[in-house]
Amino acid sequence: MTSAPTAGGYRVVPARLDQVAGELGGQADALATAQSTVAGERLPAAAFGELAGSAAAAAAFTKTTTGIADRLGKKVDRIRSVQTGLTGSAAGYRRLDTRVAAMYRALLPEDPLPAAGRPAGAGGGADTGAWAGEITRNRAKVADALTGERKHLAGLLAHGGEAEDIARARRRIALYEDILAHNRQILRFDPAGDGRIAELIGHLEPGTHSVGVFVPGTNTRLDNFDGYAGLGRSLVAADPAGRTAMVVWADGVFPQGVVAEAPDSAYSRAQAPDLKAFTDELRGQIASHAGRDVMVTAIGHSYGGATVGLAEGLGLDVDRVLHVESAGMGHGIWSPADLPPSQAGVQRYSMTAPFDPIVLAQGNAGVAEWLGSDLGHGADPDTFPGVTELDTGRDAHGDVLWGLSAHNDVLKPGSDSWQNIYDVITGGTVTPEGSSAPRGFGERGFAGPNTLRTIP
Repeated sequence: MTSAPTAGGYRVVPARLDQVAGELGGQADALATAQSTVAGERLPAAAFGELAGSAAAAAAFTKTTTGIADRLGKKVDRIRSVQTGLTGSAAGYRRLDTRVAAMYRALLPEDPLPAAGRPAGAGGGADTGAWAGEITRNRAKVADALTGERKHLAGLLAHGGEAEDIARARRRIALYEDILAHNRQILRFDPAGDGRIAELIGHLEPGTHSVGVFVPGTNTRLDNFDGYAGLGRSLVAADPAGRTAMVVWADGVFPQGVVAEAPDSAYSRAQAPDLKAFTDELRGQIASHAGRDVMVTAIGHSYGGATVGLAEGLGLDVDRVLHVESAGMGHGIWSPADLPPSQAGVQRYSMTAPFDPIVLAQGNAGVAEWLGSDLGHGADPDTFPGVTELDTGRDAHGDVLWGLSAHNDVLKPGSDSWQNIYDVITGGTVTPEGSSAPRGFGERGFAGPNTLRTIP
């Protein structure tokens, strides 16, 4: 059903409209594929043995397949039309809900606090409490983006789009559908280009003790954002007391390509002021809804570490910073003296798996930065003064995390590295580097150039 019975009749359920639209879209995709296959079927006269009437038989075959393809095309168009109508209706109902909710909120002195003791999950309760208005407005934006992406996918399928473009469109659609179906708390959203997004997982409420802000790295896009959101969900779910919340922050333009774009600091320099401003806003929301004793941790993974580092250079308002397979402390940051006085009390941690090629970027562009190049991401976080270096250890199967695959595998639940991330966020007991393998096993294998820095 796309509506729910009420005392006064029926209430439309937009999420169900989206679900049905998605099912119709799948049917249309299958028919469109069949249409393309049938339309492409051609037989030469020789296929009929070059007997008398072979040409006529070939022409009749072509006429039949063309007719079938045309009929399939009309059915595809009809299904697409219904799908567009359902999606548009869902978006319209959400816009109306947004306006009505805004009218009611205008009658209140402030947004109501979320109920204390509510379980911290992946969504739920998104329309009350912290950032309520922003979350409601972004739901409408996501619904509109879903309509647009479905049309985009239909065009790709109809005109022989590239397989990767089709896959990315489908992943975006899956993300949008999940956001709407599970009432996820989207704080920032812009579908343009590779997309920008930030999501709150868990709740800011009385009793909240720890909040993490996770910043991903190179190749981050809307179509792969849910992988990072999954990390946030796993960290929130791991707290049995429900006192941990996470923000997965991808509200920036990320480099796309390890070799071509990742060495350039322009992306992190553009993101850092936005991350700083967002964290200031987060502190205000925490103070309003959870109190002033909450510990906030910024976690930068890969290129995200350089962004977090540069945000620290702007006075990032956090209690702890964790660099995970980080590209560096941030362009131009080579010692604690390069950070403002506000960062003096920040606890810093870093972890890098053995033989992760990221070590080639860590602290090895000193001369380039000194000469004024935009290349490079500052000092090696693992050797930065005052940083506690943590062990990446083993994965959930007991295998040592090392090499290129470890760059992302360190984020997987069940690994020693994931446990260290959780313990930093929640103030638990961390495991220092060298606990599960000889100190520096493999990691320093590529780090020789780090010792050649000549920054004055």
